Amino acid sequence: MGNIIDYIREYGAYSLQERPFSDEDSLALAQLAYLKLEGVVPPPEVRPAGVTLGEISHMKQKDKIFEDVFFSRDQLALFEAMRKSRRFQTMKIVHCVNRIDPGEESQFSAVTLLPEDDSVYIAFRGTDETVVGWKEDFRMAYEAPVRSQQLAAAYLDEAAGRYHGALLVGGHSKGGNLAVFAAMFCREEVRERIRRIYSLDGPGFLPGLREMGAYEEIGARIRKIVPHSSVVGMLLEDADAYETVESSAFGMLQHNPFSWLIRDGKFVRVKDVYKGRKAALEGLNRWILSVPGEERAALIDDLFGILEACGTQKLTDLSICRETIGREMRMAVKKLDKEKRSALLQTVRALLRMGRETAVHGRGQGK
Repeated sequence: MGNIIDYIREYGAYSLQERPFSDEDSLALAQLAYLKLEGVVPPPEVRPAGVTLGEISHMKQKDKIFEDVFFSRDQLALFEAMRKSRRFQTMKIVHCVNRIDPGEESQFSAVTLLPEDDSVYIAFRGTDETVVGWKEDFRMAYEAPVRSQQLAAAYLDEAAGRYHGALLVGGHSKGGNLAVFAAMFCREEVRERIRRIYSLDGPGFLPGLREMGAYEEIGARIRKIVPHSSVVGMLLEDADAYETVESSAFGMLQHNPFSWLIRDGKFVRVKDVYKGRKAALEGLNRWILSVPGEERAALIDDLFGILEACGTQKLTDLSICRETIGREMRMAVKKLDKEKRSALLQTVRALLRMGRETAVHGRGQGK
């Protein structure tokens, strides 16, 4: 068994005509949205045909695209495998957008990919290493839509107007949520061109949001895939059918897509998310929705007030100011009841642990 890098190395010799586009290919393409391609890929007005992975590899600023990227060594290994593969070496990369706005608390990034089979793959970036990006994720628990969702729908409409062909829309983590949202709220003529929507361990939506968009029209085209011990992909989840894949990691680290196992060119499927984890997350979702929206908003403001006291912009840097975070936590919990205090403390600890594990393991992984 291997992972997505091994898959591309083994099956990259097949063209998309010889071996049609698959779920595994979607995971590979979704990872390209995490690369810092802005400034490397010319805007469509300058070079509408885009550039290939091979052309990017010869640019002087190539190394910059892997800076501050979660699991950067794995991303580099995947990039090189795709660049050398017959399957993706002629694919064009166009229309890169990256927008991080602390003022409106939004993080949005997307890229359009043009594979050799004449399809158009719209890839939305998931939550990156920025604290503002994580705060926007948490705002999804009380606000709909958030700014990045609105930008995703507008981006899909714009990209569909520039490039012809069947549309594939996808993303990992928050990128999967953005892909589904964009498909629900894009123009009708664009929606009709969408062949498949990939939500790769992407969170769900607040109740009522699906009814506001065209969810009934696109539901059958959604491919939601989560790891065996999913956390992110099961948040606010109450409607989507999903498939579960095995991972080589444990707990929160299963969110790392490079841990998802592939055998004989296909994800290793399992029956469902771990029973204990699923029950706990169902309880968390019930708790989230039982708390009035204004209380949820206040709790999330408290949470990120603690983290922002450090002055750092990156999740991976939070561990260096644990003393400041501890002091802010002690002040914040004084005004909370027992249940909210427990939720706040557990969430802060989980984010600190995620940042620490990513800083330690993410830079050192790769093949």
